[in-house]
Amino acid sequence: MAKKTLREKLIERGWKEEEIEHALSIIKPSEAKTVSTKPSANPLLYWLTLIISIIGNFLISVAIIPFLIVLSDIQLYVVITLIAVCFGAMFNFLINTMEHLDPSHHVIAGVFIPAIAAITIFVMVNVANRLSKFFQSPIIHNPVWVAIVYVVAFSAPYFIGKLIQLRK
Repeated sequence: MAKKTLREKLIERGWKEEEIEHALSIIKPSEAKTVSTKPSANPLLYWLTLIISIIGNFLISVAIIPFLIVLSDIQLYVVITLIAVCFGAMFNFLINTMEHLDPSHHVIAGVFIPAIAAITIFVMVNVANRLSKFFQSPIIHNPVWVAIVYVVAFSAPYFIGKLIQLRK
């Protein structure tokens, strides 16, 4: 059985032709105003989002160097968690609002960006530790643990979003 058009459904319900035309004239312009993304444009959007996320992670890594030098472990982990969850939520929003993405693109983004983030955080913690030694500060952090905390917190919005989608 073929799917009926809106016009056919309205005729069946007893609408007059002028009422149908008026209703369709109202509906059609709003459909034209709807934003639609072309599947051919999505690879560009996808890669730009990944590049922006990599740059953002790098900038965050550089920005946390002062925190790494002056904060104790617990204080640092709280600050890192807050920053990572915020940035992860923004990244998750960007990835999920892109239409026509294959599930493989979501997986690549979900693995690739956190891996790059872990590497940059690891490097910046080592830089901050060297600066701490230079300034004779007693605060030294374990780069592996800081990177793990950041990646887990950064990835949390993505995985929570996936769990919510599975429950729907």
